[in-house]
Amino acid sequence: MDEYASARLVGLVQGALAAEGIPTVAPTGDGALLPFEAKRRFLTSVADEHGLLPLLRVGSLLSAHPADPAVSALLSAVDPHDLFHRWQRLERFTHSRHRVVILEHGAGQLIAQHVGPASAPPEPAEDALVLGVLSALLSLTGARDVTVTVGRDRPVTVVAHGACTAAPPIHDSGLWRFTWSDVARDVHVPTMDRGTDPAARTRRLLRTDLARRWTLADLATELHLPVRSIQRRLRGAGGFSELLGSLRTEAAAELLMHSGHPVGVIGFACGYADQPHFTRRFKRHTAMTPAAYRSAFRPSPPPNTPTRTTHP
Repeated sequence: MDEYASARLVGLVQGALAAEGIPTVAPTGDGALLPFEAKRRFLTSVADEHGLLPLLRVGSLLSAHPADPAVSALLSAVDPHDLFHRWQRLERFTHSRHRVVILEHGAGQLIAQHVGPASAPPEPAEDALVLGVLSALLSLTGARDVTVTVGRDRPVTVVAHGACTAAPPIHDSGLWRFTWSDVARDVHVPTMDRGTDPAARTRRLLRTDLARRWTLADLATELHLPVRSIQRRLRGAGGFSELLGSLRTEAAAELLMHSGHPVGVIGFACGYADQPHFTRRFKRHTAMTPAAYRSAFRPSPPPNTPTRTTHP
């Protein structure tokens, strides 16, 4: 991933290698931002010296960073297919030149390819890193017995039952087949809210996962209420769409004011489709763009206080 995600993943790579006793010197950038070519050179040098397997294992560190809103949004996926769709939306927000394309999907399986422009397709090191992160996310979101094979003619099993077992092949390193036995659907199901006010219950439920593609049918299932009943109870809040939009704006405004996360990551975590959608909907509720809102309302640090960043 470019920009924010590249800086985060480079930090994860450095931490994962250090855990294996492999010291590295990672490139630095402006806060969360890191030039694409600097990231590529670093990952390629790691692969040249240590192979692709350490990069595949990087995803194992994700669970140690639950406070990051983008990771939290990914970990709230309701099933593997939802996870991949969220990942693709994050790629749009970060303007990644490399994308994960879903070629086939069905019950318990998904075939994907990591692609990029003809002038700069993903390197095997970049394929291994993204594959390792996605494989770890699958297990963390409840998929059981995750197995991943890489390649076309002679595919290699690189993940078996959730554990990294072999380095990906160099050839066709971006062609992946994921399988899983089932999904522990209770992993991310919130505790049932037995409150008597459906509107308040709806607000609390939506806030648990604003990155979800919520529908009235989803709410009806989660709240065990008829769709018509929910529609009637939400009229005072302007209806379902208006309520969801307001909750997303509130959450985004809070992160803009009180965190250092990039605007794009905040938009993704709060459930917007892409950057223009975030800007348009946020401005509708606040009369300001997200960047302008942050500039106007983010508290200034006390004098002589060093600026701190929230990113690894």
